[in-house]
Amino acid sequence: MKRLDVVVVGELNVDLILQDIPSFPELGKEKIAGNMILTMGSASAIFASNIAKLGLKVGFVGKLGKDSFADIVLEGLKSRNVETNGILQDEKVKTGITVALTFPNDYAMITHMGAMKDFKLEDIDLSYLDKARHLHFASFYLQPGMRPGVAELFRIAKQKGLTTSFDPGWDPDEKWGSDILEVLDYTDVFMPNENEAIFISGKKNIQDAAEELGKHSKVVMIKLGSKGSLCKTGKETLKTTVFNVNPVDTTGAGDSFNSGFLYGYVNGKDLKACVMYGSACGAIATTKIGGTSASPDFNEMQKFLAGHTENIFSN
Repeated sequence: MKRLDVVVVGELNVDLILQDIPSFPELGKEKIAGNMILTMGSASAIFASNIAKLGLKVGFVGKLGKDSFADIVLEGLKSRNVETNGILQDEKVKTGITVALTFPNDYAMITHMGAMKDFKLEDIDLSYLDKARHLHFASFYLQPGMRPGVAELFRIAKQKGLTTSFDPGWDPDEKWGSDILEVLDYTDVFMPNENEAIFISGKKNIQDAAEELGKHSKVVMIKLGSKGSLCKTGKETLKTTVFNVNPVDTTGAGDSFNSGFLYGYVNGKDLKACVMYGSACGAIATTKIGGTSASPDFNEMQKFLAGHTENIFSN
């Protein structure tokens, strides 16, 4: 029996979030932020924490510097029951940081990539994959060192008998590129959002994008935000609306959706149940402030589904 359910490979950084700012910064002037949060960041780490919270055994593979920011990331993962044995620390690089300025109706971010940029396939002890049943990779475009090796990583994972999932994230350069399609040929579940799916596929609408991406990945699970989701396999297409909740913060909702869907997938649930789990976790996350703190545990997800019997499937 495998010791881990999921191995997550991806980027690691801290988030410095500045809140209650009177106006956008101006050159040569100083503004005062009313609140500050310094916490573990990155879509990969948030996903790992969220799916561990649902009850799966999770390990992480990534790269950090040897600095105080790295300590924050490691402590954050360990406190959420994510195994960190696969994380490499290198004193020659700095742990990355994202500084986020938040306003009532908008935000601005700037990132120093640090170790995220330096992380490569050669840094990974591939025998670590033998411990797990499933591999998840995120933030393809934020890891230029790792990007050329992702297809090989997935090929090896499939050779070792793991199932695979992949959330590409946004391309800051907006160039996208066709190299991602090679990764999709070894991907069981591809999990872009609407804009990512359209740009990666080169299509003009979400239905055509799902069709095109489905030529590569077995399951294409597209998150449509407040419009719901679209899930396509070779056999079926499932479209959903969203559960009726009062959202207060959408931060991390996509990562919460991923964790719910893949919790079901790794446990062998049918596609409709996976979509229900993902939709529930995403909805719950929007009703609370924060990323990892807003994501539910298994009992909370089950209680939510028991209390929300509305049909979210539109076909």
